[in-house]
Amino acid sequence: MIDNWTENEKNAVVELQKIMKDDVPKDMYEDKYIFYKFLKARNFNLNQAESMMRNHLKWRKEIQIDTIISDFQPLEVLQKFVSQNFIGFDKSGCLIQYASIGNLDGKGLFKSANKYDVLRCVLQEMEKIYKRLKYQSEKLGRPVNQSIFIYNLENMTLAKATHRQSVELFAEGIQIFQDNYPEFLKKIYIINASVYFTLVFPIIKRILSGAVINKIDVYGKDGWKDVLLNAIDADVLPAFLGGNRTDPDGNPNCNTFLVHSGMIPESYYLTKDFSQMAKKDGAKYITIDRQSSFKIPIFVEYPGSVLFWEYETKTHDIGFGLTLENESQNEDVIPVHKVETENKSETGQYRCKTAGTYTIIFDNSYSWFHSKELYYRTWVIDPYDSDFSKEDGVFQIDF
Repeated sequence: MIDNWTENEKNAVVELQKIMKDDVPKDMYEDKYIFYKFLKARNFNLNQAESMMRNHLKWRKEIQIDTIISDFQPLEVLQKFVSQNFIGFDKSGCLIQYASIGNLDGKGLFKSANKYDVLRCVLQEMEKIYKRLKYQSEKLGRPVNQSIFIYNLENMTLAKATHRQSVELFAEGIQIFQDNYPEFLKKIYIINASVYFTLVFPIIKRILSGAVINKIDVYGKDGWKDVLLNAIDADVLPAFLGGNRTDPDGNPNCNTFLVHSGMIPESYYLTKDFSQMAKKDGAKYITIDRQSSFKIPIFVEYPGSVLFWEYETKTHDIGFGLTLENESQNEDVIPVHKVETENKSETGQYRCKTAGTYTIIFDNSYSWFHSKELYYRTWVIDPYDSDFSKEDGVFQIDF
């Protein structure tokens, strides 16, 4: 609550707003709590909070986080086997999120999707949490900014706990969370932790801030149900977690609204054939020499158009970025960043708020040894095209 802020904190928020006024979106600028959270995350050091916010804004562009809810469609395998579930709100009004980490088939997951798709799937859920918190704040007439996360490690095995790609992605996700969602966390409950948890937790703990570590409670098989019920109403908490909530047929696992992960069938595994991309409409082939880049200018005539792209490298990764140039501006719409396309083609889209020349950049300047063979195709659908859906961009979030 603003009334609980000290005068120094209020003054720091005002000062940071002044500094960032011309650089943040209008809705962000008008939300004092956003500035407060970045300041608090840096112990109200104004310079450090400003740097954190600027890095955050750059990251938002790179990931296209502002449209990730409406524009990113997770692969079916991610929807069915990545457990990240909204349960409801706790007794104080904070949001509750549940994940069945122990059931996750990391090996199968990374054979069925690339890391970037998995990461975007998780970030899309984070943005949904943010939207739900805003809705909850409006409903209660007071700010609600924090969430509870319940991580169930039941069925965790040695192979799952030490799967390299899963551990690396989890570590990367934690870093992104700490850098871009400050003061977002109320509590983490880790339940059904086994000896395998002690193998990986020291690795993860190294990158956790002290503030986050202090909000983590770890339980084995016992003792956590009463703790959860103390924070969460029994009619909100699923029965398998100690509450009263079940599926309509009485199933305590609540399968109608929770994803519990599990082994991923091999039918979802990706099998990439580089030559198949050549058969798609409008596909073009290029070779990008080491320490060089390739630019594709695309003129967009109408504001509100959607620019689409698809590309695939034969081997290794490639840098990708998008710039805009028109009479009034020249900016990096999506900063250049590395994208892996070892297993599948990369697809994306951008909603063009203004007309102008948008330039796709394929960057290989970081590679000292490897040229990159690449197929790509691009297309634009303007708002007056019959293929442009009037419902496009409208997202649905279950509350």
